[in-house]
Amino acid sequence: MPVVCPYESPNPFGISFHERNLEIMKNTMKKNFLATLTFLFTTALLSAQTISTGFKGVWNFSNVKTPDIIANTDVIPTFKTIQTTGFGFVAEAAFSPRFALQSELNFVTKGFKIREQADLQLFEVPLPVGVTAVSKFRYVEVPLLAKVNLGTGPVRAYLLAGPTFGYATSGKLETRANFLIELDLYNTPIDLDQVGYKRWETGATAGGGLAFETGRGEIFLDARYTHGFTEVYDIPVVHERVQNRSFGLQAGYLFRF
Repeated sequence: MPVVCPYESPNPFGISFHERNLEIMKNTMKKNFLATLTFLFTTALLSAQTISTGFKGVWNFSNVKTPDIIANTDVIPTFKTIQTTGFGFVAEAAFSPRFALQSELNFVTKGFKIREQADLQLFEVPLPVGVTAVSKFRYVEVPLLAKVNLGTGPVRAYLLAGPTFGYATSGKLETRANFLIELDLYNTPIDLDQVGYKRWETGATAGGGLAFETGRGEIFLDARYTHGFTEVYDIPVVHERVQNRSFGLQAGYLFRF
């Protein structure tokens, strides 16, 4: 009778022990990396000249990036941009009038919209012909940004850029039909783990804006582009994964201490 090594045998769920351990290692490394960056930023706060905290609102235009090799083919649906809103909290450590580090805790929604001309199953939900499907995923996102002020007056421009780390907390699929007017059909919660959606996401963001001094604080307005590096979901039919991307307009207020 042949001897089967238990470490090479697939488990009942079709996932090898090696794949499961590799996924656990990846998640642990991400958590440790984020914890290290948070510690370094906290240490930097203690040596900053000025500390500011505040809040902001976000108007987001979100979509996904498909692999170039299939982006212009007819075998996958056409992904369209959706508009969402969100909010966040901001902490800024200024080391000079020109340079600061900024960390944020954002609650945002990402996703995309498709209008299918053929039957398709998306996130294990069957979509009939002609139905518009809007997928929305709620994220808790932590950007760690370097900020450069281009002036020192009461009104100044600034640039910022840095990595982002996000975690998808939930998702839903909204379906609509067009009969002269657009009608909502049904909303279906998405089990992210069951459909293989990767909750942890790393990315990068860059942008610029304007700040207006107001007493002991400032009003800020900025625009940013964020690109996800994590391939979060596998496209049906062609089995190619997509990445989140978004353009956001943000406005908020910082209190200076």
